[in-house]
Amino acid sequence: MSPSNEPAVNSGRFQPPDVRRRQILTAVADLLLETGHDALTISRVADRAGVAKGTVYLYFDSKQALISALQAEVWDRMLEKPASLLDDPTVGWAERLDTLVAEWVHTELRHRQLYHVLFHELGGGAEPLGGARDLLLRLLRGGTEAGEFTVGDPDLTVDFLLHAYVGPCHHAVDPEASEERVRSGVQALFRRVVGAADVRT
Repeated sequence: MSPSNEPAVNSGRFQPPDVRRRQILTAVADLLLETGHDALTISRVADRAGVAKGTVYLYFDSKQALISALQAEVWDRMLEKPASLLDDPTVGWAERLDTLVAEWVHTELRHRQLYHVLFHELGGGAEPLGGARDLLLRLLRGGTEAGEFTVGDPDLTVDFLLHAYVGPCHHAVDPEASEERVRSGVQALFRRVVGAADVRT
């Protein structure tokens, strides 16, 4: 590390814990994509994050803890945020469905490579897709019971929708340029399948 970089590291010493944790996990994600899991070490993470090695250990006690934290973040993007809407009576069921799709498409397109590394290459636990199915099924049943959706067989419908969602996300050529188009298209498809009016602007 060059001397010119040292003031930035020192000035960051008093960063709030959430900011410091974010710096570390961002470094882990970058290194995983650049050099792979085998080359990942606490020392390299510290160097990339611009912190002391001991600082990393204040937040994560091992390399596996770093990986698990990143996996948990992806779970949060795909499941926790959309799930929080399910119990909000001020939000209509079609809007909840749109939000679910938006979170999934964003995560899939912007973090596709990281998702693949964390859940397909490394394994070590169930990937979010199983939880995503349960969440979508709960949403379809809730919307149907409320009279906003017309879904005769929620289990069959949820499997169809998951496959319909995966295709456009995996075949988008330019993720950044395609996100809005993919999101809008998948939202419209989901609404048609469940019998909800497409009243989005």
